[in-house]
Amino acid sequence: MYIDNKISRRNFLKTGIAVGAGIYGLSYLGTIKKRPALKKHKEHGLKPGLVVAHGNISDTADEPAIIKEMVRRALNALGGMDKLVSKGNRVIIKPNIAWNQKPEFAANTNPFVVAVLVELCREAGASIIKVMDHTCSANPEPSYENSGIAAAARKADAEVVYINKSRFNDFAIPDGKVLKSWSFYEEMVYANEVDVLINVPIAKQHGTSRLSMGLKNVFGMIGGDRGSLHTYIHPKIADLNKFVKIDLTVLDAFRILKNHGPTGGRLDDVDNSPERARRIIVSTDPVAADAYGTTLFGIQPKDVGYIRESNEHGLGEIDFRLRGFEEIHV
Repeated sequence: MYIDNKISRRNFLKTGIAVGAGIYGLSYLGTIKKRPALKKHKEHGLKPGLVVAHGNISDTADEPAIIKEMVRRALNALGGMDKLVSKGNRVIIKPNIAWNQKPEFAANTNPFVVAVLVELCREAGASIIKVMDHTCSANPEPSYENSGIAAAARKADAEVVYINKSRFNDFAIPDGKVLKSWSFYEEMVYANEVDVLINVPIAKQHGTSRLSMGLKNVFGMIGGDRGSLHTYIHPKIADLNKFVKIDLTVLDAFRILKNHGPTGGRLDDVDNSPERARRIIVSTDPVAADAYGTTLFGIQPKDVGYIRESNEHGLGEIDFRLRGFEEIHV
């Protein structure tokens, strides 16, 4: 009898401890914040394919008006911004603002391209329009200001935002070939923070990836040790693009940086000729946009590793003519 009582007491204590631990565990789990849903590609009515707008300009004083008209007509040829942006949408416009350079050096996206995109989103009824990039310097202000992008975006009535380093978070990359996870900027990937993500790169030469255009521009959407990504950079760029859901790519090739990219700094390295530059490329297919961009540098799309990898992983069409191709002249 004594032994039975002892066993019962022991079992009772064990049961009490287990129940208590379970209650504590449930309480602890209840304090963990559940991550918001991830952004998906926005459903839209834009046409598939790619539009290239060519600009005819003889006087640099006409540049702002010509560039804005190029972007407007290119978007209209795809169906119009209102086929992508709905009333009340929250839009993030992500140019390349990586470097502390003036617009004429073609290291950053042309500010007039950014400005007209803000205007078009506002006309389509967007409630919030933010312009941001993760620059390559600890202090983003010089790049934002000297690029001309901050002033142009504010004038067009956008909110100009600096990246908040505390808002990078690690996310798993489904089917990542080399990268199984990486740090992305929450505001660009959470569905409760952005409805439409517009990627606005500039076309330029790059010492590591050969070219820097739309697919490479996702480096401004991520955190972590970005320098480490330059080893095996091509499959890594494709992996990053598997995760982030870009709705529209507007590739600025009004000027292209043909040498000493991505930073530039010499006007001799910039091409502004009608034969190679003075173009705006617009597509919902980031691979097609970059594939066309290679032709401006005399390169075949398949010869740029990250474009080839992205195509092989189903992220877009490397033959940019297959889904529709239109050229317009402004």
